[in-house]
Amino acid sequence: MCVEVFEHLPEPIKAIQEFARLLKPGGYLILTAPFASLVHFAPYYYYSGFSRYWYEHHLTQRGFSIEELTPNGDWFAYCQQELMRLGSIARRYGDWSWPLAYALGILGALYFKVRGGKQAHDLACFGWQCVAVKSRCV
Repeated sequence: MCVEVFEHLPEPIKAIQEFARLLKPGGYLILTAPFASLVHFAPYYYYSGFSRYWYEHHLTQRGFSIEELTPNGDWFAYCQQELMRLGSIARRYGDWSWPLAYALGILGALYFKVRGGKQAHDLACFGWQCVAVKSRCV
């Protein structure tokens, strides 16, 4: 199990190679990593953007088959989160228009409350939860 670690590794593909070496055939690998996140644990933050295509490409190349790949949230949820942060971030960085940023956050909250609608995880999400199995054919 590797949960929200890849963004802190300078070379996350090497971690996948190590998991492939360590796991027995048929062994499960459970991964999560951010697709979209702000920098945290600086200076030990190197990546985001771990998309479904990243998992599909790198895991299959290293002898894993993906059993489950589930998005955490979607583009609308991500936008809602960031819009709700807008006022406090603007104020923290001395933006003179921070009161307007809070007003936009309130309007955004209203929009997201009434919008309903389909998911848009094909555009963006917070991250992906992946369950992969090491191939039995070595």
